[in-house]
Amino acid sequence: MERDVAARYDLPALNTEFEKRSAAEVIAWAAAEFGDDLAVSSSFGADSAVMLHLATQMKPDVKVITVDTGFLFGETVCFREELAKRLNLNLLVYRPVISRDEFLAEHGRMWRSNPDACCAFNKREPFERAKRELGIRCWMTGLRREQSETRKCTPIVGRDHAGLVKLCPIALWTARDVHEYLMRHDLPYHPLREQGYLSIGCQPEEGYCTRQVKPGEDPRAGRWAGFDKTECGLHQFDQGSGI
Repeated sequence: MERDVAARYDLPALNTEFEKRSAAEVIAWAAAEFGDDLAVSSSFGADSAVMLHLATQMKPDVKVITVDTGFLFGETVCFREELAKRLNLNLLVYRPVISRDEFLAEHGRMWRSNPDACCAFNKREPFERAKRELGIRCWMTGLRREQSETRKCTPIVGRDHAGLVKLCPIALWTARDVHEYLMRHDLPYHPLREQGYLSIGCQPEEGYCTRQVKPGEDPRAGRWAGFDKTECGLHQFDQGSGI
C-alpha cells in the first residue's frame, strides 16, 4: 500500500473547493481519483444508510468496510444484513483476531476499566488491518460537524494517521438534511433510534459503551457515559486537518 497518499494533494485547497460542492460531487471526485482503492467505512449506526446510499450511487461496487466487534447489538447485525441486501453492498466484515469468548476469558470486562484499550483491540486493529489488506488509498466516513463538540471542526478532506486520504462528504449536513435524504430515498434509520439511541456502537453489557440519549444532549452523549472518551479511535488518532 502506498504510504502517505495524502501528501500528493493540496488538502487546504481541496477543502476550500469541497466546501462549495455537494456530497455527491465529493464522492464522485473520490471515485474517479481512487477507483477500486476507495472504500467507505460504516458502523451501521443510527443514520448510516445515508452515506452507504450516496457512495453506492456514485460507485455501486465501492468497498464497504465494517467491523463486527462481537459486542454489537443484535439489531445492528440485522440492520447491516438488511441494508447490504437492499443496496447490494460490496460488504467486507472484519473481526478482532480472537473471538468474543476468547477475549472475555483473557481480558474480562475491559470496557469497564479501560474502554480505550477495548476499542483498540476490538475495533481499531481490525479496521487498520482491513485498510492494509485491501490496499485502500482513500476512505470515506459519515462524520458530521453537528454531531458533537469534538466533531465541529471536521474537514471534508484530510489525512488519516496512516497517511491515507480521508473524506467526510456529509460533514456540513444537519440532522434535518439527513432526515430529508432518508425520507426522499425511502431509507431506514437504525431500528434502535426510535428508542433514543442516536449514536450506536457496542453494548457489551447494559449501561456500558452505548446508552440512550437524554433530551437536550448531543447525539453522541450516549457513548462511553462516565468516561472521558468521545471516539472509538478510528477518528481520534488522525493527524493533520483536525481529523
